[in-house]
Amino acid sequence: MIEFKTEVKEILPYDRKQYLLLKKWYGVSFQLPSDTKEITSLEFINNYESLFRNLIEQLDNGYSWIVNHDYIDENWFPNEDNTLTSLRDLFKTNSIPNTFIGALIFSKDDLLRFTRDLISYPHAVFNQKEILYHDIDISNYKIPFVIKISGHLNIDLLSTDKELLKKIVNFNAADNFVIKQYRETKL
Repeated sequence: MIEFKTEVKEILPYDRKQYLLLKKWYGVSFQLPSDTKEITSLEFINNYESLFRNLIEQLDNGYSWIVNHDYIDENWFPNEDNTLTSLRDLFKTNSIPNTFIGALIFSKDDLLRFTRDLISYPHAVFNQKEILYHDIDISNYKIPFVIKISGHLNIDLLSTDKELLKKIVNFNAADNFVIKQYRETKL
């Protein structure tokens, strides 16, 4: 099941303003170690794909998943570039214009099917080194948890449930990631 919803505020399981100000929210960032070499898109996907899949499997509760731009709803595809072909094909197949503004609603299986395009979305929309598009947030209807896909080639996890966040972080800690806590998190 995949749906396209224009009224994002009405379907989000959290208050977007509170979340953006990080009031009562805890967060961590999964990052690749920073060294002198630049991380390529392929390295990003190879490192983060299994993390993303694990997160979805761990958090899934049978309810739908919401994928939306993080703080302001924008056109999903502001160009006609030959990028993110699976996601662009999804829009074409459903007769949804690139200028669609809103959220995508996925079942777990459909969300996992689009993993590679979703985790590379902010970095790959323009396919240009210096131009990033908006981050996207992925949340479940019933869990106070957000998976933030960043154009800066990292994935952040945010939750109002500190113990849940701690459990998820501990389960997914791996040598290939540096985990940085948000200022007030202290897990």
